[in-house]
Amino acid sequence: MYSIRLLFAALFAALPPAYAATLTPQTAAAFDRYIELTEARMKADRSSDAWKAKAHGNNIRIEPGHTLDNGKKIDVPDGMIQHWVGTMFIAGAAIPQVKAVLQDYENYKHIYKPEVIESKLISHQGDEYDIFLRLYKKQVLTVVLNSNYHVRYGTLDPQRMYVISHSTRIAEVKDAAHPNAGEEKVGDDTGFLWRLNSYWRFEQADGGVYAECEAVSLSRDVPSLLGWMIKGFLEKFPKESMQNTMRGTKAAVLAKR
Repeated sequence: MYSIRLLFAALFAALPPAYAATLTPQTAAAFDRYIELTEARMKADRSSDAWKAKAHGNNIRIEPGHTLDNGKKIDVPDGMIQHWVGTMFIAGAAIPQVKAVLQDYENYKHIYKPEVIESKLISHQGDEYDIFLRLYKKQVLTVVLNSNYHVRYGTLDPQRMYVISHSTRIAEVKDAAHPNAGEEKVGDDTGFLWRLNSYWRFEQADGGVYAECEAVSLSRDVPSLLGWMIKGFLEKFPKESMQNTMRGTKAAVLAKR
């Protein structure tokens, strides 16, 4: 296995022109359209409780999400959108405990390890927060990303809360082994992650808290020359990150009971 990883790393280093990607205005516009329609659907659906039926017992359910434009798939030139939905029930929990965990940004590096290796609160005003997360992902390749987010909390009533997080900057570090050594130009890198938005909703009922998280991310498309090498990485990264987020949140909330 180690020799295979060395081979892939050598191939990765030997083919930088084919591997590099650029976030174009057309790609960004397609993602913005996807987000616009997704958030409109979420806002219209905010009072519904049908989603809670997906959360059963101690299980965490992860499934693909999707957003259509007038019944048609949204084309993303030179890019890929990953959309995953996670649901769970946290028995014995209450909304204040959940909120305390989500706003404990300095400890995200512990709550969400190994995929978050550094975290800090940048600023805070009312129900809005600006935060920094350093993301780490290792499969065949190792990628480290410096990412910033603007997070907004909303309360529908004492039993229902939602959280909206928009990435404001994602930069890939040049050397994953030395994250402080410098960054690639934003939007001109290997294109593993260009955007990442997440949307939580919570409802306290039935002796615990129902939770749903939707994550929508944007990455490069898969080049035919290296598709065999990075397709799995691009597809697994968002889903595994969702699983890690759901597990970490649930464990941290249960620890506060």
